[in-house]
Amino acid sequence: MFEQIVKHKYFFHIVAIIVILTATILFIVFSGDSVETHNGTTNMIKTTVGSEFVITLDANATTGYEWQLAKPIDDNLLNLVRSEYIPDETGLVGSGGKSIWTFKAIQAGETRISFKYIRSWEKDIPPVKEAIYIVNIEDAEEAEDEKMVDEDA
Repeated sequence: MFEQIVKHKYFFHIVAIIVILTATILFIVFSGDSVETHNGTTNMIKTTVGSEFVITLDANATTGYEWQLAKPIDDNLLNLVRSEYIPDETGLVGSGGKSIWTFKAIQAGETRISFKYIRSWEKDIPPVKEAIYIVNIEDAEEAEDEKMVDEDA
């Protein structure tokens, strides 16, 4: 039966179409252009000296992209405690995950944390995503005073 299928006059045409479609699908799935671009995303974080906070960013390590700091953090105000990638538990090949960044506030003030989503080996190519977080760090006493004022109002 296999011999009859192979001898069919359109067999090689069908195989060629299947190969081309498969290659096209793989290109679309793993192409950098398939990553949605979000520029100018800004988020506010309010915290107190001595506190840790977490920033979680959607990511997909299977594409080669990763979140990196776009600029060094102000180490007078913040410490980077850790960063890690945790894949989603879908069990599917190519599924995404989360890039989790933990920071500790060490001094009162305001600073920015800027991220870029890039492939580290690609040079002179703009990030496909960027995220900016404005962090307002208060002394614990000031934060407690504000809380008391809010409760009295």
